[in-house]
Amino acid sequence: MITRLPTIRNLPASCKAIPAIIAFFLYAFTGCAGSKPAQEGPPPPPPVPLIAPVGEPPTSTLRIPVEVDLDFVRDRIMKTLPKPLSQKVVQKKVQVGSLPFSPELGVEFRHRAEVESIDLRMDGSQFQATTRINFAVGGSVVATHLDLGVGSCGEKIGEPPPTLEVTVKGRFAWGNDAKILFAASPLELKWIRPCNLTAFKVKLEDILDLPMVRTQIQSAINQAIDQIPDQIRIRPMAELAWREMERPRSVLPGVWLVVRPESLSLGPITGTGKRISTSITLRAKPSLTDSVRNTDTLRRLPSIRVERPGDGMFHLEAQAFMPLSMVDSLLTANLSAKTFQAGGKDIHIAKATLYGGGDKAVLGVTLDKPFEGTIFLKGRPEFDTVTKSVRLADVDFDVDTKSFLVKSASYLAHGSIQEAIAKAATVDMAQILPKVSDLRFPMGDLGTVQVGLQTLQPVGISLDQGRLQAWLRTSGKVQVSVGTCVNPCAPR
Repeated sequence: MITRLPTIRNLPASCKAIPAIIAFFLYAFTGCAGSKPAQEGPPPPPPVPLIAPVGEPPTSTLRIPVEVDLDFVRDRIMKTLPKPLSQKVVQKKVQVGSLPFSPELGVEFRHRAEVESIDLRMDGSQFQATTRINFAVGGSVVATHLDLGVGSCGEKIGEPPPTLEVTVKGRFAWGNDAKILFAASPLELKWIRPCNLTAFKVKLEDILDLPMVRTQIQSAINQAIDQIPDQIRIRPMAELAWREMERPRSVLPGVWLVVRPESLSLGPITGTGKRISTSITLRAKPSLTDSVRNTDTLRRLPSIRVERPGDGMFHLEAQAFMPLSMVDSLLTANLSAKTFQAGGKDIHIAKATLYGGGDKAVLGVTLDKPFEGTIFLKGRPEFDTVTKSVRLADVDFDVDTKSFLVKSASYLAHGSIQEAIAKAATVDMAQILPKVSDLRFPMGDLGTVQVGLQTLQPVGISLDQGRLQAWLRTSGKVQVSVGTCVNPCAPR
């Protein structure tokens, strides 16, 4: 399969090396150009770098699943609730007896409320908190010289306590700065075990409606519900994920993986049963490099947005290069091992030189048979994904070369020798392509990142005056393995 690689025109020549990752090259090559062509024959084209315009790689998305154990949240809330939840003594005038003219007596009512249990559940996006409250209630007649207890529920040993069930339903949503907001419906009250102080014709719910009593209990319940978002602290996890993704990681000798995170976002809040589920998504432009820059590791934490998670794909970019002196040696070995035919004559190539020629690559071949001299061919680089080699397509003689051959060696100018040379002039890139397999690296307390990668494939080939360079990309599915949320809500 042949991949046609993009090029652009008229870029200035430069001898500076573009940063490359491949530490596999242990060759100590120097110089700004390959071997110089012989002076016989046509002049070479001007050495203008051939640069491949490589577009922006797709954005990678690392989705970090977050699960919150609601039983853990419940335990933390239980520890912070006031004990007792409510306790008060109030006085009220109560008519004694059933006759219309029965006297009224001053009665002191006592109550003490304790939280028995809290049950937190999720059903999709719907949250429900059910709190059971046990009461101890009593009433006494208050007189000048008389204080008689005349009724109680749950105050005495063996008396079952009256129990009230308070249910709050609502939905979670993200607010600013990764803070969870809770929109609650009105409280629902249900008596599981009611209590009547029959001597005074008073029900427990009547006592709860006395001034300040209901307000005190409802306030305590609301405070407990308000603590739920505070116990689910996502921002520290997001900050930890960002710091971990900033760190460069060695994946091969001399080769570093830099993730380069760009943005943070949060997924929708849902859940089932005792679990709240959401996600933190980092969007990044990862790359393999042999040099780590400050801009790779000192990235400011951005504001955290709310959006749907990405596709969970990891798109990795890298660069690989081969010095042109090495390219020239490989081409010379390939071409000098063959004898070509043109016009009934044997053609032998002694040396080959490759360099950039603006919008195309230029191949200079030095002949030692049937004459001594150097001719130049231009062509478009192609990458063969099957053989992992670079070759030239659409090859033709340079204008000056063609003019020279028409005058001095027409059997070359009008033949197909250029196609035969192009077919043999291949550069095996397999040895410089990094052999990166699946990636696996820790993310501190957050868990482990695993990426299943495909083989790196070139997306562009360039030729400056010193090297043949390939831009490479690969993609794979990324998975972040985490634990269950614990204090302070960071996966273990």
